[in-house]
Amino acid sequence: MLKIIFCTALILFSAQLQAYDFQRIADLHVLPVYQKLAKQTVELDEAAKTSCDKQNRANTEILQHKSSDAFLAWQGAQHLRFGPVQFFSREHRFAFWPDKRGVVGKQLNKLIQDPILSTKDFDLTKKSIALQGFSALERLIYVNPRLDDKQCVLVKAITNNLRNMSEGILNDWVAGNDSYLKYFSKPNSKNLIYKTESELASELLNSFYTELELMIKQKLDRPLGSSLEKARGKLAEAWRSESALSAIHENLNACYMLYQVTFAPELADNALQKQIESAFQDAFATLTTINVPLSVAVGSADQRADVEQLRSQLLHIKHLVTRDMASQLNLSLGFNSLDGD
Repeated sequence: MLKIIFCTALILFSAQLQAYDFQRIADLHVLPVYQKLAKQTVELDEAAKTSCDKQNRANTEILQHKSSDAFLAWQGAQHLRFGPVQFFSREHRFAFWPDKRGVVGKQLNKLIQDPILSTKDFDLTKKSIALQGFSALERLIYVNPRLDDKQCVLVKAITNNLRNMSEGILNDWVAGNDSYLKYFSKPNSKNLIYKTESELASELLNSFYTELELMIKQKLDRPLGSSLEKARGKLAEAWRSESALSAIHENLNACYMLYQVTFAPELADNALQKQIESAFQDAFATLTTINVPLSVAVGSADQRADVEQLRSQLLHIKHLVTRDMASQLNLSLGFNSLDGD
């Protein structure tokens, strides 16, 4: 009798651990993330049209402001590494970074000299992905105090491309009888994409893990270098606009919100939940102590220790999530899209 009770309890416990509500995850996290991205890229595209028509310093500043808002909205969506964002290589077209060989600058300079910019046949989507997103846009609007006609053509092409991709992602998620949401919300044996809840939960965990890896290995390790003397501040993401720390904050917040809506309910009343929560709060607190741009902080005797502490805290979160949480929830990590970077 006791054996039967134990087995029944074990089955109920296992069912509770796998009771993911994917429709809720979409409603509370995924869709709002992409709605915000679409809204901000629309506003950016409209600002680009205005700035390049009126050509004055005030409007250039507005363009920079709208670009920053849209860039940070993308940072808040960057952790969702599956689904429509992967259609047509969108995730790579939003930002070509890290740019280890200076490809963006070289190709921008080459394209600016190309007569095709002055023709109706110019189509940015047929050009290199390095030219299609925020990495190229930042160079154009932060390096050039006053945009000329050719630069304006390119700026407007980039912002329109960002807008089209963002609206396309959102549309692919929700529109039509074959929307991605249809497959995401109800994993089952007849689902063409997700056969089980565990499979989809593991997909979300892998996105979570990959974003943490990106923050640690690319966004912090590269500018930190091996020592204070060997810091490489200009390897920080978006260093020209001084947006690197804001980007990391958006990345971390997005991971935290994904954790809250997806995995925290599965860890209810579990000691690990408190550990993960505390680890996130420690990292957020450290971010607030870094009061200069990341490109400066990594080479500062006063601030470098805070950057190193942030790195350690992110690494701790990664270990808690990919080692302890994955084990408790019986989830597995699959392909890491950063492999080879």
